[in-house]
Amino acid sequence: MLSERDTYIIEQDLILRQESVEGSDPRQKMAEENQHIILATSDNDEKIIRREVEKQRRTYMSILCASLRSSLPFDLIKGKRSASDHIGEAVNYIKILKQNISALQIKRDRLKEMVNSSSVKTGVEPDHSGSIVKCVNINLIPGGVEIAMCSGFKKGSSPLSELMEILLQEGCDVVSCVSTHANGRIFYTVKSEVEDLTRLDLDKLQNKLDQAILSSR
Repeated sequence: MLSERDTYIIEQDLILRQESVEGSDPRQKMAEENQHIILATSDNDEKIIRREVEKQRRTYMSILCASLRSSLPFDLIKGKRSASDHIGEAVNYIKILKQNISALQIKRDRLKEMVNSSSVKTGVEPDHSGSIVKCVNINLIPGGVEIAMCSGFKKGSSPLSELMEILLQEGCDVVSCVSTHANGRIFYTVKSEVEDLTRLDLDKLQNKLDQAILSSR
């Protein structure tokens, strides 16, 4: 009499022989099943990876939107909750900031020009009647000197005629004189030729110009 173990072995052998007769290789079948399992596992892994990437992207976008929202004035985002509204207001806010920066740059350049073209002298201060400080600066240029001066817009306050006379007295031949009105002031730029720069006393010339400005107050 056969034991259960012997009976099981005989049954499995008959099954394998039957599958072999029908043209089915059990090892190939097992390999195909394993391949299906691998593909299914791979698909699941890709889905998990995609979900994780999307989760990280959403988290990062939330952080960026929160940072953007905190950088905008409250009045611009009041009553607006969507991220698209915040981005639109941010674009408008950036345009406003650019305009403000451009205006400040223009003011800065004007101040630099005033500092470079003129220097405020001691004793030439605004008085209580609102008289504006006047400035004079002398620069050496090839073959001569350049006088930069600014004065108030007050009638009769400009010592231009005195300036010309002093330059002639000191041996400077005026070749050009340009005046510009800006911000309530008159700016003069006078260029003159000097035959011998070594004989020109710049300190003396500066003192004379200072006195001309003081006397015109």
